[in-house]
Amino acid sequence: MRTVSSLFLVVVVTFLGYWLVLDERKHSKAIAYTQRGDVLSELKRYDEAIEHYRQAINIKSNYVEAYNNLANALGKKGKIKESIAYYNEAIRFKSDYAEAYNNLGIALSGLGQFEEAIEQYQKALEINPDLFQAHNSLAILLARQGDFSGAIEHYQQAITFYPGFAKAHNNLGSALAGQGRFEEAMVHFKKALSIDPNYIDARKNLELARSLLR
Repeated sequence: MRTVSSLFLVVVVTFLGYWLVLDERKHSKAIAYTQRGDVLSELKRYDEAIEHYRQAINIKSNYVEAYNNLANALGKKGKIKESIAYYNEAIRFKSDYAEAYNNLGIALSGLGQFEEAIEQYQKALEINPDLFQAHNSLAILLARQGDFSGAIEHYQQAITFYPGFAKAHNNLGSALAGQGRFEEAMVHFKKALSIDPNYIDARKNLELARSLLR
């Protein structure tokens, strides 16, 4: 009886070891396809990138990075509704995936669903308060609603976590100008230009703020 039990345990351990090797190989292949997709996306070869992300998902159906990056590539192709489905899949497999919530917010905003987008940005920030992109995106929508105080708070958070974020400095300047705080606004327009001297919108905003102070 002891011999049979020992043999059974050997079989189980062998099977588990084999399964783990297979699973590791699948994971490695899924990573490889996703990384190739990322490179292709950087080259703006989105159709090829999409195919690689799909391959990664076919190999490992719960690979959240592949779902997120596939959704990003679909968004670049203008397939916003389809991208939303894949962001939701990424979130289904990983409920604390802050980047996917942020990207879902961007997609919803692109469809004009601003309230829903705000909700997704807030979820992203609940998970990761340091996510400067979500602070900036949320602030843009709050400013759109006329909530300049809320927008200013989140723009300030964005540049706290990423001081070199030229767009957030420009956006913060615009929000401050919306409250008539032109001198403070100019500080941030200048900061945006010091980060990116070719930032045309920041230069125009700086000139406008100067003219309003005269």
